[in-house]
Parts: sequence; C-alpha cells; structure tokens
Amino acid sequence: MKKIIVFLALLLSVACNTATKKETQNTDEPQANPTAQKEKTSLASADYSTLLIDYECDMNISELAEVLDVPNTDLSLSKYPQEGKCNFTIKGFGKNTLGDDSGISWGSYPTSKAQNKKEIAGYLERKEEGLKIMEMDIQLAETNDCYIAYQPAHGRIIIYNEHYDHAFLFTYGQKNANTNRTKEQHEALRLKMTALANYLLKKHRK
Repeated sequence: MKKIIVFLALLLSVACNTATKKETQNTDEPQANPTAQKEKTSLASADYSTLLIDYECDMNISELAEVLDVPNTDLSLSKYPQEGKCNFTIKGFGKNTLGDDSGISWGSYPTSKAQNKKEIAGYLERKEEGLKIMEMDIQLAETNDCYIAYQPAHGRIIIYNEHYDHAFLFTYGQKNANTNRTKEQHEALRLKMTALANYLLKKHRK
C-alpha cells in the first residue's frame, strides 16, 4: 500500500512540474509588438544629399529621352523654367491649359523628417487596409531605402525619405477636360515618371 501511495505521489509531482514548465515556456515566448511592427517601416538610407537637399537640374534632353523611352524630338525645354528644378515639355500626352504640350518638372522641396515619416506611415497604413483615396498609393523605390508616393489625381509623384528634411516632387499634369489627355496616356506618363524617380535615386545614391 505504501508503494502505491509513493508511486501516485511521484506521478502527481511529475505532472505538476510538466504543467509549470509549459506555462513558463508560453510566458517566455515573444509576443507581437505593434510598435516593433511599425518600426519596420524605418529604412537605413544611403546619402541622397545632392538629390534631396542641393538638387540642381542635371539632365539634358538626350538623357531624359533615354530614361523615359521617347524620341528626343518629343521633348523640349519648358518656356517657364523654375530655378533649382528641371522643366521640360513632352509630346503625346495631351495639352496644358494654354494649348502647349504637357509640362513635366521635378525638384526638391523642404519638409521635415517627422513629416516625411508621418506621410510614409499614412500611405502604408492605407495601403495595408486596401484604401485608395483618389488612387493614392505608395511603393518602395528600387533602391530599397526610399518610398515613392503617387497622387495621380493631381499628376504628382513624391519621393519620401525619413532621414531628410526634404522630399522630392515630380509633376506631370492633371487629366481633365482642358488637357485632352486620355486615361491610358495619364497612366503611361505616371509610369515614365516613376522610371525617372528610380533613375534619379540611383544616379545620386552615394
């Protein structure tokens, strides 16, 4: 009888130890941390000072035509240049309100690191939720350390990098009754400007 009691006591002790061990293991397992998930949006960055801070137009028609994959004859210098920005006109994508070929331009503008981080987080959150307000969207640049944000309703593309107090804006015009631009032309030009954004990031990356 004593042997049976001792045996049962040993079984009970082993069972308790096993349960305690499992509970401890479950407690020690790392839990999902929402803050840590958000920090994944932070990217280490190369040096883009000559693009995001001190940009001066560094492209001619020949280079731009190659990047956009259009004939040189489809491009010309803008009649309305802006200091510190690149300004060109491009044929085949409708007219502007003055009846001229579409204008395209790009250059940096001041923001703040905090604002850039907020914009990136907002775009990514909407993307995760499947929201496309006015077709706005964002994607990781080909350099994997900047984001390219889209505002097609306004004909704008923006490069964001949370390590700089500047962003980089591309404008290619709106699609409306005055521009005579089709939906297909508008999307094609958006893709060409995306190629330009990635090209400039690679060109200025140090």
